[in-house]
Amino acid sequence: MNGRNNFAILLFTIIILILSYFNYFTGYTENYEILLVKLIQASLIVLFAYLLDAFFENIIQKRVNDTRDRYTLKKASSIFITLLAAGLVLIVFLKETTTVIIAYGIFSAGVVIALQDVFRNFAGGIIILFSKSFRAGDRIQMGECYGDVLDIAYFHTTLMEIREWIDGDQYSGRILNVPNSFILNNTVKNYTKDFSFIWDEVTIILAPGSNWKKAKKIALDITNELIKDYVEHSKKELASMEQKYLLTSYDVETRVFMQIEGDRIEMHLRYVVDPKKRRHFNDMIVLSLLEVFVNDQDIIIGSISSVEVTKMPEVDIRSYSGT
Repeated sequence: MNGRNNFAILLFTIIILILSYFNYFTGYTENYEILLVKLIQASLIVLFAYLLDAFFENIIQKRVNDTRDRYTLKKASSIFITLLAAGLVLIVFLKETTTVIIAYGIFSAGVVIALQDVFRNFAGGIIILFSKSFRAGDRIQMGECYGDVLDIAYFHTTLMEIREWIDGDQYSGRILNVPNSFILNNTVKNYTKDFSFIWDEVTIILAPGSNWKKAKKIALDITNELIKDYVEHSKKELASMEQKYLLTSYDVETRVFMQIEGDRIEMHLRYVVDPKKRRHFNDMIVLSLLEVFVNDQDIIIGSISSVEVTKMPEVDIRSYSGT
């Protein structure tokens, strides 16, 4: 309970005692009895509002660790209590119920409009909580923001950023706070929910004349050996996903797709991998393939362009000395 609440509670307690004394224990206010009763009731409402505000502030202070969320929740609860107290005070002083409802409705609409971002973020947090679109530890994309979820708070989600100026889905070192309202009208892409693998590709360029069949077999053998555990686990996860989703394919085996592009042969090696270890395994596969291909004369990496070398004509160069 802060000093402002303490002072207000003390002040309105004294006001209530003074008004009650004059109204019930003296005869000086006989002509103002109705007004005094209303003032006492209004003061009680305000006193109760300050007590309620202090109560919620104390709970938020103890239960919410994040400074930003703590501040926002205090503000939101304070505004809600003020709105409620103002409506009750209006009811005390206004006799017409319709007038009270209209006045209260206009006041409430003004507050909602002024704090629409706060309410949208809070609503987004509730949706994330119940829909379980993502959880702490998931790797997600929210708009242009990529990262691993560190924390899901009442009003924002905290990410450890990946990408940006860093390649291969590795951490940039920046912490992102994304408003939860994002989920209300945007798509969240989850890399790890239900199926904790992604497909990745390595493109291998072969020169014309290379033994592409041999290169394809080598690429499959090396990759399958490196990711064999991932293939088995991904099959099990796909089988369990059948209980929740309509799946049209269970193909998680490593594949090589061939393509001729201009003066080169392209091999697109497709495999499953842990999204958080994508760059690591990409590097392992590429290094392993290079070690084999560089020592194999049947396989030439890269493309060959036709280069014509023209022999220069002979030039008779003799020394000349002028006289």
